[in-house]
Amino acid sequence: MISVPDLRDAEPSIFTRDAQRWKDLASQVADRDKHLASLADWQGAASDAAKANLGEQRKKLADAAEQLGKIPPVLTAVGDRLDRAQQKLREATNTARDNGLDIQSDGTVKPAEFVPAPPGRDPSPPPMPGQPAPSSPPSAQQVAAQLTTTVQDLLREATSADEEAAAALRRLTAQATGFAVAPGDPTVTSASAAIPARGTAPAEVKKWWDSLNPQQQESLLFAHPDQIGALDGIPAVFRDRANRDVLGEQRSRLDEERIRLESKPNRSDDENRRLDDLKGKIGGLDAVADRLKTAPSSDHPQPYLLGISTDGNGRAIVAMGNPDTAANVATYVPGTKASLASCRGDLQRSDTTSRAAEKAGSPSTSVIAWIGYDAPQSIVPEAAEDKYADGAEKDLSRFQDGLRITHEGQPSHNTVVGHSYGTTVVGHTARDMTLNADDVVFVASPGVGVSDVRDLHLTGETPDQVAQHVHATVAQYDPINVSAGIHGPSPTNPSFGGTTFDSNPGEPGPWYKLGWNPGVHSQYWDDGNKALKNMGDVIAGKPTS
Repeated sequence: MISVPDLRDAEPSIFTRDAQRWKDLASQVADRDKHLASLADWQGAASDAAKANLGEQRKKLADAAEQLGKIPPVLTAVGDRLDRAQQKLREATNTARDNGLDIQSDGTVKPAEFVPAPPGRDPSPPPMPGQPAPSSPPSAQQVAAQLTTTVQDLLREATSADEEAAAALRRLTAQATGFAVAPGDPTVTSASAAIPARGTAPAEVKKWWDSLNPQQQESLLFAHPDQIGALDGIPAVFRDRANRDVLGEQRSRLDEERIRLESKPNRSDDENRRLDDLKGKIGGLDAVADRLKTAPSSDHPQPYLLGISTDGNGRAIVAMGNPDTAANVATYVPGTKASLASCRGDLQRSDTTSRAAEKAGSPSTSVIAWIGYDAPQSIVPEAAEDKYADGAEKDLSRFQDGLRITHEGQPSHNTVVGHSYGTTVVGHTARDMTLNADDVVFVASPGVGVSDVRDLHLTGETPDQVAQHVHATVAQYDPINVSAGIHGPSPTNPSFGGTTFDSNPGEPGPWYKLGWNPGVHSQYWDDGNKALKNMGDVIAGKPTS
């Protein structure tokens, strides 16, 4: 959603200037077509070979000129719409100032902290004796409500103008520059119609994607970013491009709904809950956007947005480093209370884990924050239920398969790290399906759905080999120790049969909490914690301690 400062500071005249530039370009392309037409009378041996291609080239130029000619009206129209909205915003701003009101960024209008009386504006004199009192002017509250409606309507109009123009320009520039051919062309039409359904096996998706030519791929990225970005089996660089577009569109859509609800008086309880949900998800989208904007460095690898959705609790799948080229790839699955709204901390943990792997000697690393499921949002009763883990199995398994399918060169060393309820998700996936990973790490687990490590299935490993590839840890004062048994025995239990590694014990809690300290449950990624070092070792393919 366009904000008040965006509309106030816009320069609609830019669109007029750009429209003229596109007109000039269309004219130049048309002139090139005319030049080729003049070669029709060319005679000689060389002309026969050249003329065979002239018709095709002239058609391409004519099509491009036609599409280019459609761009200036789009630019002119959006410039005019923004100019009208901007003029009305100035009028609303003057009215607000005259009434001691301020217009906020989102279009809401509130009393100003201090606004001096406009010059020349004196209070109305009292009525003359025998004359009726003048009618009361609207109250400041009434004026504020009226202006809020007016300004937010202007913001919606400006946003609509912007989005409609952007969609038209994406389509037209794609066709004009060769990223998409003319409408109705069977090559692009068939490619669009054949987009695999979400949930299709990554191998099939990759085979389909590789069958497309670059023009078809670019056309689909322009026209269907939501579908392309959600498919496991599409290379990371393309999913990232698609999902960045999706993120912006979802942010605008949620913000528009937020503004509508905030301006509504006497909201119901359901509407207030929805408003809270919107604010949380918008904050999560902003957290993802902030990470995507962070300049790559040793502490912050280049991010790739592999998935984004506001459905349910929200989804965010962000790779820190390119998983298609990294030597070591790790998928981090968070647990209870994980959601789009709370994803900022999980993104930071992925960066921290990547640094730990680099310190352990990993030559190139990608650590992926996989908030790809609806996690339980309460310890009691939700975290005690299996349904959240069972609901995540297929998505996690398919995602891991996709990492293998799209990887370039030598196979990478792949690890899946689960924390808290995330270990239950990983365990159920490895129990009921075959998890495509070389190693698994369980951190602070309430149980993984099996009592024997040999009941977990990792690609390429026999039951007797699995034990050396399943690693687990839990801190001494972590209250998750009380939960052991809810989803099966702790994977740190000797009877489980896996490999264990050390964590810092943490500080004991007060006596009335029996020594358990809830803060310890989230300290495994703290600098200096043995658990963090050991996770880095596993991801780098090194022995733990």
